[in-house]
Parts: sequence; C-alpha cells; structure tokens
Amino acid sequence: METAQIVIGLAIILFTYLDFFHTTLSGNGFGYFSRIINQILNRIMIQNRSRKIFKFSGISHLLLTTFFWMLLLFIGTYVVFTAGEEMVVNGTTGLPATHPERFYFTGYVLSTLGIGDFVPGTDTSRILTGILAFSGFILITTGLTYLLSVLNAVLSKKQLSFLISTMGKDVEEIFNFYKEQDDLEYLISNASDLRQQILQNASSYIAFPMVNYFLSKEHESALIVQLARLYEVLMIIRLDWKKDSVQHKKITVLLNGIVKYLELGLEEPDAAKHNEEELKTYRSHWMNHGYIFDNHLQIDKQFTSSLKYAGWNWKEVYKLKTQS
Repeated sequence: METAQIVIGLAIILFTYLDFFHTTLSGNGFGYFSRIINQILNRIMIQNRSRKIFKFSGISHLLLTTFFWMLLLFIGTYVVFTAGEEMVVNGTTGLPATHPERFYFTGYVLSTLGIGDFVPGTDTSRILTGILAFSGFILITTGLTYLLSVLNAVLSKKQLSFLISTMGKDVEEIFNFYKEQDDLEYLISNASDLRQQILQNASSYIAFPMVNYFLSKEHESALIVQLARLYEVLMIIRLDWKKDSVQHKKITVLLNGIVKYLELGLEEPDAAKHNEEELKTYRSHWMNHGYIFDNHLQIDKQFTSSLKYAGWNWKEVYKLKTQS
C-alpha cells in the first residue's frame, strides 16, 4: 500500500510537470489541462458584458494557472509524504508526524526552505525529499522566467496595436491614410518591418499562449481589432493595383502575415458562430468608395472566433470614430 501511494503521488507530480513544461518551455502552446482551465476562464470573462474586467484578465489567467500547477504539485507531494508513518518524523523525538505536520513539512520542502523540526524518516523518504525540493525550486524559477517572457510578449503585442492605430482611428481613416499616398510609399518602405512584427506576435500565440488572454477594453490596444481593420483596408486598396506591381506584392505579403497570425491563434475557425450576411452588410461600407469586397469565408470565420474570444466583434471593427 505504501509503495502504491508513493507511485500515485509521483504520478500526480509527473502529470503536473508535463503540463507545466509543455506550457512554459515547449513552444507548442498550453498543456492539455492548462488549455482547458484558461479557455473556461476566458469564456467566463467574455460573458461578462462589462469590459472593465478585461484589465484583470491577464493576471487572472496567470494566477489561476500557476495556482493549478502549485496545487497539483502540493497534492502529489503530500500524498507521497503520507504514504507511511516513517516518511516524516519529528526531528527531535523521532516520532511519526501528524497529518497537519506533514502538510506543514510539504510546504517547506517545496519552498526549499526547510527548518529542520521535521525530517524524512527513511532512506526512501530522504531521496524523495531531495528530489521534490529540487522540483519545487525548478517550478518557481521557471515560472518566474515564463512570467517575464509573457510580459515582454504582451508589451510587443500592445506596441504593434498602437502602431496600426496611428494610421487611423477606424477603417475609414486607415483607408484615407493609404489612399492619400503616392504609390503607397509608406506601405512599401515599411511593409517588411510591419510584417515582421505581425509574425513575431503570431509566434507568441504558440510560445506564450497566455498572451492571448491579456484582453484590452480599448480599440487602440486591442491587436485583433487593429489587425482586422488593417486586413479590411488592405483587401480594398489591393484592388487598385495589378498583380505584378510592387504595391500589390507588398500588400499581399502583409495580408499573408495577418492570415498566418490568425492560423496560429488559440481559437478554431468554428469556435464562434459566424454570420456571413451580417459581415457583408458591414463590408457594404466600401461601396461608398466604389469597391466590392472579395470575401474569404475561412479567414472571415477565423477572424470572427478571434474577435469574439478577445471580447470584440465585426461591428466594433467597422465602428467609425464619429459613432463613438
């Protein structure tokens, strides 16, 4: 029974670290259970119709995910230390520790502090205590490194969002920004840098998936809204140029970067209900300028899902400054 309980405890710890390292170090997104926890929390926040809660979204996801890892690690370690009477003993009397004392000992082992009033009572317990103390140190230090990386990625995301917003406060202003240029000189000279920033943020979806849950209640700092506006405008102004022109090629490169950003997102195209007719109504805005938008259903659905689970929708994308 003692061996079986130790195996169960170690299995819980192993599962915890598989999920932890997959999320923080693999560069392949969330671990299975971390993904579920963060998706559920995101749905809860999105259902709250007030965007004021968005400013707490990122820290809430970080704290809840970290708490989940620490809780499982603590439970697994506690299961190990309660497997037998001699697993933990009083450092002075040598008597077996009570359950509250083992709980206390577990906390100190994982925090790598260790006071010495309670100690492992067997060779097996001593070996496991050393391993578990080291595992607690690894989780804390790796978690802090991951936190700093996430915050840097969040700042990069906001920087790109603000950059796009400087072109215009809505789709109409962004459209006029490009139309007023001779031969799209600004776009041509900055297309490579802008595309690089878009792809850099796209990679953050995979390397640091937590970044996606740092929501914004303002248009200017909501990257998915800004990218949707830029995408809509680029699709329109590309119609002015022949396919073999430099302008057409530069615009296509930027559009491909935006599409790649969507493909690497956390939300599947069918994650949210997409109303193509409603979107066509919004896009009829371009008929005022003599254009007909070329719809791409799969990309539209991906945008719809990404917008919804960042707390936005197509109405906000096409909302003009004068309507605010």
